[in-house]
Amino acid sequence: MATRMIGGTLRLQSPWFSNAWDVLDDTGERLARLVRHPRDHSASAVLRDGTRWRLVPDGFGVVRLLEEGSELGRIVRRSWWGRRWEVVSPTWGYELVSDPLPRRWHLRVGHEPIARLAGSPISYNRLTVETDLVVPLQAVVLAWHVIARPWEAAARPAGLVPLSIEPRSAPAAGAA
Repeated sequence: MATRMIGGTLRLQSPWFSNAWDVLDDTGERLARLVRHPRDHSASAVLRDGTRWRLVPDGFGVVRLLEEGSELGRIVRRSWWGRRWEVVSPTWGYELVSDPLPRRWHLRVGHEPIARLAGSPISYNRLTVETDLVVPLQAVVLAWHVIARPWEAAARPAGLVPLSIEPRSAPAAGAA
């Protein structure tokens, strides 16, 4: 469960209407493959070394990042409109804040931005991450989950999936 630090420029990209995303470094090498699972509003990540992570909503505005059942980090909504989030683990902590410009975010420590995240002019199918300092890949993956698919951080998966209800049988003839 090592922290993987990244620096420089990353690209997260996905074809239109796809649930699969690639995390590429500045040379174009794939660092991870992210896949969202719409049915339960979760996502999974497979890193190039085979490590598997799972992103799971855990109540309104909370998403946990898990590796083999252990929590690596979480992102927690800190504003009514979803423009400010806390990205934390036991060893690091950042704030994810939306810029006034559309599709622009930054990770910051205190009031100082240390990484910028920018989507394309019309979508988040391409997300560029530029860092001034190294940041954990876990923080970027949690930020991606909220930026690209904010509604998936809304509630527990069981609360969003309809329950099957068995049809009621008709009362027996002559029943009072």
